[in-house]
Amino acid sequence: MSKRLTALLVATVLTVAACGNAPTERSDGGGGSGGATAPMGTRDPSELSVNIPSDQPGVTDTEIRVGGVASVTNPLGGPYGQAFKGVQAYFEMINAGGGIYGRQLKLVAERDDKVANNQTEVQGLLAQDNVFAVLPVASLLFTGAQLLADEGVPTFGWTIQPDWRGPPNLFGEKGSNLCIDCPYPIQPWLARTIGATKVGVLGYGISEQSKLCTEGIKRSFDKYGGAEIVYVDSAVPFGATDLSVQVSKMKDAGVDFVTTCMDTNGATSLAKEMDRQQLDATQYLQNGYDYSLVERFGDLFDGSYVLTGFVPFEVSDPPPGLQAYFEWIDKVGGERGESSLYGWLNADLFYRGLVAAGPEFTRQSVIDAINAMTNWNADGITPGVDWTTAHDTDATRSCYALSKIEGGRFVPQFGEPGKPFVCFNFDEPLPDEPERAASVR
Repeated sequence: MSKRLTALLVATVLTVAACGNAPTERSDGGGGSGGATAPMGTRDPSELSVNIPSDQPGVTDTEIRVGGVASVTNPLGGPYGQAFKGVQAYFEMINAGGGIYGRQLKLVAERDDKVANNQTEVQGLLAQDNVFAVLPVASLLFTGAQLLADEGVPTFGWTIQPDWRGPPNLFGEKGSNLCIDCPYPIQPWLARTIGATKVGVLGYGISEQSKLCTEGIKRSFDKYGGAEIVYVDSAVPFGATDLSVQVSKMKDAGVDFVTTCMDTNGATSLAKEMDRQQLDATQYLQNGYDYSLVERFGDLFDGSYVLTGFVPFEVSDPPPGLQAYFEWIDKVGGERGESSLYGWLNADLFYRGLVAAGPEFTRQSVIDAINAMTNWNADGITPGVDWTTAHDTDATRSCYALSKIEGGRFVPQFGEPGKPFVCFNFDEPLPDEPERAASVR
């Protein structure tokens, strides 16, 4: 792997690590939720069976064809190919109910970009696979973003790169307005709520992305308070396994809350060293909602907190969208987890765009229909995205779900029955009690 590609990959790893701190929006606007196969807005359900001939790419009399690309082969060991299973599961659900506009939804291409070949595989989707839309995109590098933007192809994927921000046809699972170095209240609020007072921050030093990530954490505590940052090392070598010096210094500084801009391997090395030196500090995992992680290292991460932009699977009262996801991902033999859920969310937004566009849908009308939605929430899975602003406008409010690792399990925290999310206004001080919210109202 070239030095340039390695640097880009590390930058993306850091973006993945930082994404847990990025906003998951909630809008107070309308937009409806309804059942997973129900039309949005006021469209007559009878229109969903109307089959009008179409000259759109990837549309036949019997099918609407889509294809996706993922970093199935990747050096991080991430299960990103499961995003295909999420799309497949959603399409199976829709097709079992008769499809849409007299057609079946078909995932006809599952391309593996092997990290380095995203643009080439995206080109193949458009030139060879004849697809109407591109989904899912679950890639560590999104070098094909500009091509898709230029071609105006409706595209749905995992928002971990800044490439998603801006183009009106690129739709991420939590909005597309990613800002890594912006200040967010969730970490300061969590630190204060659990009684932590001194914070340690670690990040890799290989790229500008690390600086953005650590800068965002520092800005968060500077703006909102909650605890004091007493130790920062933003120059940890990528792949380092010996973090004894950093942990020793954090211990000397009295750190009791640790947050990082590192991948799961780095976070695991840190947890091992914290355990060895008996540093009694809570670790905050921005992207730790990983069943394989707690299965292997649950004892190391016991007491750590994990952030999600969706309802944790462990809630006692899962919303309708999550119940449907459980049923259909199991039916297609997929794995329950973030990657397959993101594919499901991509498919849900695509389907709702088709519904809202009507029987004479085009690529552009689907894009326009989605960009008029003010509270897409996939039947309660997410807090809600306002697509009238979610491409390039920084959020002023956000909602999150937090879970604690206890006994090798994720245990949802701070929510209430039917209201798993805690919500914050960015222009207000930390509240003693944030609003608890659900996305289905």
